[in-house]
Amino acid sequence: MVSNYPIIGIDVAKHFCFYAAVSPLGKPFLKPFKAFNTKQGLLFALDQIKKAENAFGIKPLISLESTGHYSARIVHFFLKQGFEVFLINPLVSHSIKNSAVRKVKTDPVDALELAKLLLLQDFHPTHLNSDALTNLKLLVRTRFQLASQRITLLNQLVAAVEQLAPLFTTVFNPGSLTALSLLTQFPFPSQWLDQNNHTVILSLLESLPRRGKAYSKNKFTALLACAEDALVSGMNYSAHGTVVQVYAKTLCVLDQQIATLDDEIKSVAAQLPEFSLLKTIPGIGDTLAPIILGEIGDITRFNNSKQLVAFCGVDPSVKQSGNFIGSKNKISKRGSPFLRRALYLAATTAIRKDTKGRLVNPVIYEYYHEKVLYKPKKLALGAVMNKLVRIIYSVLKNMQSFHLISSAEQVELHLNTRKKAA
Repeated sequence: MVSNYPIIGIDVAKHFCFYAAVSPLGKPFLKPFKAFNTKQGLLFALDQIKKAENAFGIKPLISLESTGHYSARIVHFFLKQGFEVFLINPLVSHSIKNSAVRKVKTDPVDALELAKLLLLQDFHPTHLNSDALTNLKLLVRTRFQLASQRITLLNQLVAAVEQLAPLFTTVFNPGSLTALSLLTQFPFPSQWLDQNNHTVILSLLESLPRRGKAYSKNKFTALLACAEDALVSGMNYSAHGTVVQVYAKTLCVLDQQIATLDDEIKSVAAQLPEFSLLKTIPGIGDTLAPIILGEIGDITRFNNSKQLVAFCGVDPSVKQSGNFIGSKNKISKRGSPFLRRALYLAATTAIRKDTKGRLVNPVIYEYYHEKVLYKPKKLALGAVMNKLVRIIYSVLKNMQSFHLISSAEQVELHLNTRKKAA
């Protein structure tokens, strides 16, 4: 909740915004106006906002609803102009908009309600991340989306190729470069049996896996057996071959684009010292560290680890009414789904053993198995995610690498800290 500041509420649309201003007492100031999201329109909006600044002798606050990429440009513009901007979660703003008795829903009214909202609740202003953090967030989100598309396409490829050659997936991993290259050039089993193609196929099997001639000959023999079986068990329609070839080619292109993004992500992440610090936490490596860092952004905007836990959406929800206290409470799942997915993968890695049978993170492993004694596995994993977020906060806030200590050492360290504070 703010006071002594005039507030500008902005209702954002794709091509234009409606602006409304209120005084520090919450009274409407200026007539709501419309401005296009162009250079001319934004400069016009600045001139109108200047009137409120001159009238009250202080720079107004900006309040607007988070509407994805539409609001992102508006937020960036006003932050660059030196305004303090508050980006409101739609879950909060919608509850306020529906509080009136009369059902009035217009853009000017929404803009006015967004301005008044800052007078009713406490919100944290939006910070402008560094260019490196902003670039990293965009790159990792794009990679995640392409990787999701790849999974969908790969499933469709498997469904199509199993119509042609049911045993193909037992010979090759269908998502491997070898399989995709083979299906791009020769999608039909009859082409695998054609002796005119054997030299090319053998060369492909020798060059791509790079596992020796014996391996390539075994795979070639298995491929021929698969093709022989397909002549009887498969469906040899021309459309199936076309579909398989299209999916294989598309997956090859996607893999190239994902590789390009990976190189760019590594380049950007290398500019941030926090990247190396995050990788010191067992369970977080080159893939998950950029996602976590890009989604969290500037750690200084969080005053404590509880705020970061809530931001990640891994805090437990609360159900209580009268004498009833809910005991089966799920995590809130508010905030970035990209971040929660990365934390889930980090948590599942931290409670495992590596290929040599060693614990990846002994402290987290012990913590998880203590929770499992009296909690369902999913709840225990949620608790691990929560603990990982607190570790991440400590590492980033103190700019110190993670050091693995036992539970007893942690308790002793906590008691010593309390003694010093006393």
